[in-house]
Amino acid sequence: MARNADSPAAPSTTSFAGKHPELANDNPESFQKAPPLHRDFDLARDPYIGKQIRAMEQTEAQRRGDSERSGGGSQMVKRDKPFPELRPEFEQAPIRETFNRAWLREQRDTRLADLNRQREQHRTLEQPEHAVQRDCEVQRQRVPQR
Repeated sequence: MARNADSPAAPSTTSFAGKHPELANDNPESFQKAPPLHRDFDLARDPYIGKQIRAMEQTEAQRRGDSERSGGGSQMVKRDKPFPELRPEFEQAPIRETFNRAWLREQRDTRLADLNRQREQHRTLEQPEHAVQRDCEVQRQRVPQR
């Protein structure tokens, strides 16, 4: 890293004087006409950042529509889609409690289903190894010892 002659401990930094309105025209014409490259870099550097940038270009309805069409999202919300409604305060608490209980139940059921699916995958991956071990043991028993 290059060091300034004035202070040997301070690292050199990029000048942002080109962004100052009075000094903006001091940049060469090729720099002024050049397209910004940071967007291409941001899209390519990390797939999650790229997804986020592309999602920010969409409207909220488009983002939600994509997730609803793809089968993602809550079945409870699809079934009992909430909509804003003015109600007295004493009616809001029971409705909120019922919704929260149903939401937590659905989340728990989803997690349990994922856990059961992972267990089944783990069992199917382990079974061929056990089968190979059992076959080896059977062959050892069949082969006469010398």
